[in-house]
Amino acid sequence: VGHFARLVNNSDAEKLADNELALYYRVRNGQVKFATNAFFFQEGHGEAYEEAEFGIFRVNDKGEPLLTGLAGDDFEVIAPE
Repeated sequence: VGHFARLVNNSDAEKLADNELALYYRVRNGQVKFATNAFFFQEGHGEAYEEAEFGIFRVNDKGEPLLTGLAGDDFEVIAPE
């Protein structure tokens, strides 16, 4: 689980602590957005994701997050049968 620590300028991104990871974000309509607001899943599996509360991300070396899965409020990964 990630937690916000601080804002960093792009020029200072290489000065992160060992336990920090820079995430690229965008501001849309006055709100901070990470990655995408969409998650595509196989047809017929939508019901399994209705209880999703959290996104699971991979982050590349440029700080760009990629949504790779969803989890419930207990952090259990949702994996439909």
